[in-house]
Amino acid sequence: MITDIITITELSRLTQKSRPTIYKWITLYERGECGALPSSVLKLFDLINAKGSKREIYEFCEKSFIDASEDEPLREVIALLSDNRQKLGAEKIEKIKNMILEELK
Repeated sequence: MITDIITITELSRLTQKSRPTIYKWITLYERGECGALPSSVLKLFDLINAKGSKREIYEFCEKSFIDASEDEPLREVIALLSDNRQKLGAEKIEKIKNMILEELK
C-alpha cells in the first residue's frame, strides 16, 4: 500500500496537489484504474510500490511535479521529455541537453 511508505501529507506537498486529490489518485491506482491517472502519478505510485527509497521518491517528485502556475512552459517541456524518454532515446535527449547548455552560454 502506498501509505505504508509515505504519508498523504508528504505526497500532497511533494506533488503540490490537495490531500483529497491524493486520496482520489490512490483509490484509482489501487482499483487498477491506472488509465485515469496522470502519467507522472502512475510512475510515482509504481516507484513507491517497487519499494523505492524516500530519497528516490523525493527526487522523482522534484523532477516531475513543478508548480505549473509559476512556469507552465517549463512544465510542458519537462513533461514532453519525461513522457517521451523511450521514444527519443538517450542520444536525442543528450542533443537536447547540449542545445540547452549552449543557449546558456
